[in-house]
Amino acid sequence: MSIYIKNSRVVKENEIKKLNILIEDNYIKKIDIPENFSLKEENNCKIIDAEGCYVLPGIIDAHTHYLLKSRNSVTTDDFYSGSLASAFGGVTTYIDFIDDQYEQGFSFKESLENRKKEARDSVVDYSFHQVVTHYNQNTASDLREIKDEGINNVKIFTTYRREGYLIEETKLYELFKVLKQLRLLPVVHAEDNQIIEEKEREYKQEGKTKIKYHPDIRPAEAEAKAVENIAELIDLLKMPGYIVHLSSKLGLKELKKQINRGINIKAETAPHYLILNKKFLEGENGRRYFMTPPLRTKEDNKYLWEGLTDGFIDVIATDHCAFSESQKNIGDSVFNVLPGIPGSETLLPLIYNYGRAEGLSLVDIVKKLSTNPAKIFGLYPQKGSLQCGTDADLVIFDPEKNKKLDGMYMHSNTGYSPYDHIEVKGYPITTINRGNIIIEDGFYRGYRGKGEFIKAGQSSLF
Repeated sequence: MSIYIKNSRVVKENEIKKLNILIEDNYIKKIDIPENFSLKEENNCKIIDAEGCYVLPGIIDAHTHYLLKSRNSVTTDDFYSGSLASAFGGVTTYIDFIDDQYEQGFSFKESLENRKKEARDSVVDYSFHQVVTHYNQNTASDLREIKDEGINNVKIFTTYRREGYLIEETKLYELFKVLKQLRLLPVVHAEDNQIIEEKEREYKQEGKTKIKYHPDIRPAEAEAKAVENIAELIDLLKMPGYIVHLSSKLGLKELKKQINRGINIKAETAPHYLILNKKFLEGENGRRYFMTPPLRTKEDNKYLWEGLTDGFIDVIATDHCAFSESQKNIGDSVFNVLPGIPGSETLLPLIYNYGRAEGLSLVDIVKKLSTNPAKIFGLYPQKGSLQCGTDADLVIFDPEKNKKLDGMYMHSNTGYSPYDHIEVKGYPITTINRGNIIIEDGFYRGYRGKGEFIKAGQSSLF
């Protein structure tokens, strides 16, 4: 089936222009079509009048955790429900994670195949980050194999020593040398483990175990120190790096310092670090807002927005990690509550509403939510662009549509929304993934399993 979208205001990388778009066989066939274009020769063509709306390239959520198995629990959102919620929010591609299953006897390639099987019910397209929590004599060859399979980056942790995620310093250096040789981008959860473990001991001794102490136990100083350490490592090896979910003013100040001295380091932040603050941890539903890194202050919110507008933060992603309230209520202290919140469905509407008020243009927003992640994670121009011959991933966005972000209106299996106090003006109404209409005028028209694994090429940072 062909799709002809007319009267739309198309948001491209550097401009907004009134254009008409023709989609055929999953791809954008023509763009910038004159208004008198005839459809007489087009067979079975669906016409969409997008008058009054914007057409954006499909949103890329570069940080999700669907079907995450952690601490003897599994997230409420699997790849079907998580991707369905994403589609309602205008997301046409997400990047999830492959666990390091070395201790279970699986190579990285085998772990990739295992994860692809788990993702087979996805509604929209997806790619993966490879988590690495060990280093041995086989790591280099294993990483070379998954690069050939379309994985272009590796997630590492600078914390969670007791959980087995932290790689010791000498082995981390050896791992980064391999990543440089293979041109695999290190994607880093940046919190200094030593600072956090010292704070944990201190707060346990003082009996300070309530949820509200989370920002003090994992302080902004830990984030800044980890950013500094990673910057020193990638500077030593003359390679790029990427910081996930930057949460604090101190972390961003350190990032700016490193960028200004010429270090090739990029970062993402998340909507909750821009919009929510630690006061939410003190309320009756404080566990809903428990994630790592923790929520911080309104001053941190403001500074992160400035980091986006002045170009020091390149990507906004959700870190969607959805546990139900009953799962969240299992833990009895700040040290054992399950961390994470839902977010994929609300990414675009939140950033559209709050971002423009903070000085981001719609072109800027498209860069942060689509173009930049596509380039950094090797999916561009297949994803994140509106070029002829590329995947027809588009979102029709109605700037006048009002919606309350209450959990009862969301499509995650979580059962609640951390943004239920917010009503937005401007919402995606139609989502098209590879020429397939997934959401139409707010109704689901897609199919389970229609999403495909997208092989990533080399990151633009190399």
